[in-house]
Amino acid sequence: MWLLRQLGRRSHGSARQSARAVLFLAMRDNHRPKQDLVHEITGLRKQVNDLKEAIAARRRVEDALRETSGLLRKLSDSAPVGLGLFRTDGTLLTANQRFARMLGYQSPAELQSLSSVLGVFATPEDRARALESPQPGGPPRPTRFRCKDGCRLLQGVLAGERLDDEAVVLVVFNGIPGLSDSPFPVLAA
Repeated sequence: MWLLRQLGRRSHGSARQSARAVLFLAMRDNHRPKQDLVHEITGLRKQVNDLKEAIAARRRVEDALRETSGLLRKLSDSAPVGLGLFRTDGTLLTANQRFARMLGYQSPAELQSLSSVLGVFATPEDRARALESPQPGGPPRPTRFRCKDGCRLLQGVLAGERLDDEAVVLVVFNGIPGLSDSPFPVLAA
């Protein structure tokens, strides 16, 4: 109300002067003590420092995860057998270098990208046999895999424990241990 009376008294000035007067009067009524502003700035600085600390902590965690992931990849790639993580429908999630090389691929990434199109198992029966529930201490199951060039390769497979309802680990031997010292031949497509 007081603001309207002040505007009425200043009606003889220009619109620009009226706007300045309104702004000045509004700011004058919202004036805050200097100490409140200092507290607000201190609070904002603390928030900025907290964010910087959180960013640094997140970077440390990311670096540790990258290092651990690299070590795990080195471990799996140095394994003397092929390792593959499959969904229960036979889709390849990840594999080690040895498994990719067994099937004629240059890298696990190439195997993963092409396996989604071509498939890894030669037949649905091979997929079902490889991914069925593991038998502790049982012999490797003969399973045919589809190679990059289209041929089929017979390998020995042990299914590991299911990680959850969606994934199973396969250990793939170059040949079938216990049945023959030499690997099985590559079968024609």
